[in-house]
Amino acid sequence: MDIQPVKQKTVVYQVVDQLKNLILNGTMKPGDKFPSELKLAEMFGVGRSTIREVMKIFQYIGIVEVHNPKGTFLSDSSNISAESLEWSMLLGEKDVSEVIELRLVMETQGLWYLLDYHRSDIALRERTIRALEEQIGHMKRAIEISSTEQRLDADYFFHGAIIQVCGNRIFRNLYQTMREFMKMEILYAQEDIGRLSLVPEHHEQLLATIVDGDFHDATEVFRHHIRNIDHLLESKLKADS
Repeated sequence: MDIQPVKQKTVVYQVVDQLKNLILNGTMKPGDKFPSELKLAEMFGVGRSTIREVMKIFQYIGIVEVHNPKGTFLSDSSNISAESLEWSMLLGEKDVSEVIELRLVMETQGLWYLLDYHRSDIALRERTIRALEEQIGHMKRAIEISSTEQRLDADYFFHGAIIQVCGNRIFRNLYQTMREFMKMEILYAQEDIGRLSLVPEHHEQLLATIVDGDFHDATEVFRHHIRNIDHLLESKLKADS
């Protein structure tokens, strides 16, 4: 390993940067075992307490997995928690809008796969439509029994079914990380909707565009739906500030 001794005061961050570079250049790969704490300290020319601090950071964000007594291993991307995304959701209106923009990108990509790239895959389309119909049914039942939690879950899983079409593991993990934020977003947006019966009606309109099969029309309807949520949430945050 090409490692330079650490000399400056911010030793933890320098060690983090060097380990990051080792991962970036392929010297360390997912599943590789890290040397012992003592060995790492010797390699970097730092104290063992510094290595412990670095590993705490890496373990917190899911970069490493500790398997006692075997040791510490580099995770793959499916195990890395999106802590930066979670924090961005808490930091203000601009960040919230950017998270909603990310959601829009993922859903648009899902629609493209469904209605354009995999257009000839009838089974995929029918399977997705059934999943969307099922979540609309869950929305209606949740409204009947006045279950806010079930209604929010159904809305979350409705849009998740479209993102799922991408088959993109990073998208899936990001959307899972966004779950509580999404439910808060949906709740705020639906507070001003007037009649709750409009919630499944709006989603039936979204589904209808998928059934029609025109990617550009569906994208426009979904884009309007999500942009409307963005505006409602922005207004709510400003009113609460």
